[in-house]
Amino acid sequence: MAAAYLLAVLLAIAPAASAAEASLDAFLRQALEAARSKHHVPAVAALVEVRGSAVAEAVGIRAEGHPETASVDDRWQIGSDTKAFTATLVARLADRGVLSLDDTLPRLLPAMAGAMDPAYRSVTLAQVLSHTAGLAPLTDGKELPAFMEVIRGAGDVRAQRAAAARHYLARRPASKAGGFVYSNLGYIIAGAIVEARTGKSWEELVREEVFAPLGITHAGFGPPGTSARIDQPRGHRPSPGGLGALDPADPLSDNPPALGPAGTINISLADWARFARDQMDGARGHGKLLSAAAYRRLQTPVTGNYALGWGAKLDASGTPVILAHTGSNGYWLADIRILPADGLIELVAMNAGDSDAQKALEEIQAALRERFKPQR
Repeated sequence: MAAAYLLAVLLAIAPAASAAEASLDAFLRQALEAARSKHHVPAVAALVEVRGSAVAEAVGIRAEGHPETASVDDRWQIGSDTKAFTATLVARLADRGVLSLDDTLPRLLPAMAGAMDPAYRSVTLAQVLSHTAGLAPLTDGKELPAFMEVIRGAGDVRAQRAAAARHYLARRPASKAGGFVYSNLGYIIAGAIVEARTGKSWEELVREEVFAPLGITHAGFGPPGTSARIDQPRGHRPSPGGLGALDPADPLSDNPPALGPAGTINISLADWARFARDQMDGARGHGKLLSAAAYRRLQTPVTGNYALGWGAKLDASGTPVILAHTGSNGYWLADIRILPADGLIELVAMNAGDSDAQKALEEIQAALRERFKPQR
């Protein structure tokens, strides 16, 4: 999701949870249905947790033209919200000494060092994860055909990510290192780095290092579900007659798998909340996945309001007031917000990613801000 929108999210902070929880489920369902019906989104789901008590709701249908209704147990493609998982994976490997966030790209990718553009030779992994490495955005559809040519014929997904790293790091940077330019390419290169260091794919590593320790079992990569039946929500593409459901087996129903570290995780609300809860615990000094120092590094902005895989804003003590991110591949839309001091987690997901879906998300966020407005 564009950096400008993410920064706008951070400015709309609701610092305190004040409403009674007893009617939260009814409120949440009404808010989702109002936004869904007004903006013609097939399905919307959300989970809100307040100080350990969670409610989840789902409204609408899994696919246009089909009667199957969405469920709170369904899985949703969360787009760039995947980046927090990737950054957490990298931090976990750093905790074990497999690599360092302060390692430079030549040290991390020695086989590519000789061909690397000189401007990248002092760039660190932390800069890659904070979008300050000078790498091309790879967020525009116009950039994708060139990327596909780079990875075409490279082999499996690990070889494709390595080919992308080799190609783009040999070219001049798209911008000056140190400045913020949101870059999916950076996260693909981060994936190539952990793959080179471990000999395992990013997908394997996320399952082993993030999903398994947190008990996440309802998650995967790419669009959820099967072609044979409408067993999960399907992403939707705008068409002349409205929105059209996409077959999850169609390669064009998502970005190519090589983009995985930047945005291909699908996950249930309950399992996404497990990850969010660990990040919230980490902000309080007692997360499960990382050391306290690693959580601080992960959640501390490098420039502006972007940390490593998170949009973040800190209080005077350096503790996160909010961690947030929005993700979309154009066919889905997902948003996560964590307010550690208030014990508040908000997850929203929908199976459309057009401008109407964006409006629906904004209205749901506004309703949640009003519900959990500050106590003064």
